[in-house]
Amino acid sequence: MELLRMRPDQLREAVRRRLPLLVPAGVVEYHGPHLPLGTDVLIPVRLCEEIARREPCVVAPAFPYGPTLSWAGGAYEGEMDFDPEPFFVYVRETLRRFVYMGFRRIYVMQYHQGEDGLQRLCVKRAAGEVVRELTGGFGEGWGRRDPGTLPVPDPFGLIRVAGLDDYAGRATDGGDRLPIGHAGKGETQLVMAAAPETVELGLLREAPDPSGPLPVWLSDASDADAEDGERWLAYCVAGWVDRLRSDAAASHSADDGGGGAADERADAADKGDGADGGGNVHMGEQEAGGQSRIAKRKSDIDGGSL
Repeated sequence: MELLRMRPDQLREAVRRRLPLLVPAGVVEYHGPHLPLGTDVLIPVRLCEEIARREPCVVAPAFPYGPTLSWAGGAYEGEMDFDPEPFFVYVRETLRRFVYMGFRRIYVMQYHQGEDGLQRLCVKRAAGEVVRELTGGFGEGWGRRDPGTLPVPDPFGLIRVAGLDDYAGRATDGGDRLPIGHAGKGETQLVMAAAPETVELGLLREAPDPSGPLPVWLSDASDADAEDGERWLAYCVAGWVDRLRSDAAASHSADDGGGGAADERADAADKGDGADGGGNVHMGEQEAGGQSRIAKRKSDIDGGSL
């Protein structure tokens, strides 16, 4: 189910069912002469589509830009090195709105430079700020309370940021993980599986690249195999599906332990709110007039201005 294609009634139903929201994230950058500029976006988007075919979830539009540090190439080759600060702000605001919608299981599937890359660090920072604002309304010492009585039983699991194979375990007894090298064999075969019409291996063997000799990280790209790419994609999809199912079971278990609080949270989520002890979730950041962002949105809706 794609967020952009959903009507308001379908959104409310997805929130009521506590469906997970998947958000692909990548960058636009040079991936050699044979791969598309959107390689790091196309792969997670395809994975999210495949996951949605196997497990009920909502797929949001991707974050298509992010900081690349201009590592692979220049602007004339399609490299877009997005400044990290406005990127962080954009992601934070987007995640806030997803929480306002009522989603309580948000997963950002980030694919660029790994877990220590600048893009993932920005996304994690944004997620952390949203969670901190949310828990600011829980009151002091909320960690001592029964999680089932909290507006969000597991605020630390509200927004998860993970890579393609972070939930897939090990592919073989030898401990293999997804073979990824920038635009090399591993990544090329993933694109061959995810978006085969965008790949042209012949360009690796034809006229020299205008910017000079091909970089060493492209040395094995011509060995890429589409079937192997499909196998690795299926491996990643299986890991994500297992994780979503186990998280769903844990989420329902926490709600069951909270008694009637679960129903109150579901009703509040339908309105774009959560619930504290008085029935409202308030993000910690205050706006003019002393209203939190969530409380202000509720008053706007009640007043008919939205």
